[in-house]
Amino acid sequence: MTSDISHAVQALLEARRSGRQVTPPFALPDRDAVYAIQDGVARATGPIAGWKVGARTPTAEPNPAPLLAGALVPSPGRFDGRAMHMIGVEVEISFHIVADIAPREAPVGREEALAAVGDAFVGMEIVDTRLADFQKADAEWLLADNQMNHALVVGDSIGNWKALDWATLPVRLVIDDKPVVEQIGGLGAIDPVRPLAWMIDHAVRRRGGIAKGQAITTGSWTGLRYFPPGTRARGEFPGQGSVEASF
Repeated sequence: MTSDISHAVQALLEARRSGRQVTPPFALPDRDAVYAIQDGVARATGPIAGWKVGARTPTAEPNPAPLLAGALVPSPGRFDGRAMHMIGVEVEISFHIVADIAPREAPVGREEALAAVGDAFVGMEIVDTRLADFQKADAEWLLADNQMNHALVVGDSIGNWKALDWATLPVRLVIDDKPVVEQIGGLGAIDPVRPLAWMIDHAVRRRGGIAKGQAITTGSWTGLRYFPPGTRARGEFPGQGSVEASF
């Protein structure tokens, strides 16, 4: 299996370098293989910028993936949409890490985890994939490809995040000055702090720790929506802040 993992890592790295998508070369046997591929790509591309994590429900097991070096882009983010295989947009609540927690075997409790977190911010995850025919790809391969992360745009800071009622938080996605999503709530996990704390514990016990300056983004409030080159996107949590990107 070691040679298979190495082959998968090299294939994904070449897809990133060349812009040519690859077909998943074999079935992934378990989540450890997924993490090994993620870690191999991350080691080859430089110190990670942080993590993305999502959970479909308040009790579901979260899915983690590294944000690779260079993935954090200040708002307004500008991307060459013509060079992307697809332009996926998700509006998210993200968090800045302000203290290191070194790798260890002992679990990281919620209080210790949140002590390493500074402000929240309005994030916009930009989604693309290195996988050919990704709609038919196994979900574990999508996760191995860093859950299709392309970048995370860093928007306005949310300093009072611990006082927010997440279930009633309004969110908007505006495309070319026209709202396409305008709703209350929308995050599958409902409370983003649960996957945030889970991600910190997972990173410390299994992925080499967390570091000051990293970011953790916690899942889409607006679903994954696709747009063509030339699009201007704005995500808003009204009263809290916004984030923008153009393609």
